[in-house]
Amino acid sequence: MTKITLESAAAHPFQGKKVILERSAPQHVKFLKKCYQDKEFMDLYRLVQDRAESEQDIIQRLKKENRLPIDKLVKLEWVIFRYTEKPDGIEKEPVGLVSLANYQKTHRRAEFLIGILPPEYRRTGLALEASLLAFNIGFNLLHLNKLVVLVYGYNQDAQDNVLQLGFTQEGFMHEQLYENGQFIDLFVDGLLVKDFRQNKRLAKLSRYLVGKDITQLPPKVKQLSPQELQNANAALNKQIKH
Repeated sequence: MTKITLESAAAHPFQGKKVILERSAPQHVKFLKKCYQDKEFMDLYRLVQDRAESEQDIIQRLKKENRLPIDKLVKLEWVIFRYTEKPDGIEKEPVGLVSLANYQKTHRRAEFLIGILPPEYRRTGLALEASLLAFNIGFNLLHLNKLVVLVYGYNQDAQDNVLQLGFTQEGFMHEQLYENGQFIDLFVDGLLVKDFRQNKRLAKLSRYLVGKDITQLPPKVKQLSPQELQNANAALNKQIKH
């Protein structure tokens, strides 16, 4: 049996009711470049992203990142696909990006980032579903203790949405960033795993949109001892003979 590593699990697509997350890879270069060139999108998604990268530079960076172990990365990013089931298969459309950035394994912490590129899809629930899939990765796969969100002070709608997801406002930093000729305030929000595990709203939403309660860890599979395995095989063989 093939051993499932953290790297292989993180690279595996994550699917919800209407959304699939695929880890950013060279085949996504056209969409990534489109995102980077959209100033409005990137100003809200990730100010520090190098937006001048050529397609070839993006491909080489992603090849390098995808060869590294998870604990050597500072950012994990997925392309958000909106999908529709058709009689002949699944039709997919890339619509956004979601990241766990500034990943710190020692402190079990990461910054949560999400953005939907087409304006017509921004209030359709796709971001909520993608967020739940990302929370599942962060808390149940990477075993994070905390997710942090930094929201620009002028983006009150985003701040309200973050609080609805169970985050708590931990601070407000006045004029923390300088961009486009002006200083920008930042909300600082955090979600601890202990609060995530007790969040009934996220449990209900994830059962509907993801198909399982992501707030709870899946039960551990008991490892049988050699003697227990031998006894189980003997009992099975006895049943077969009868």
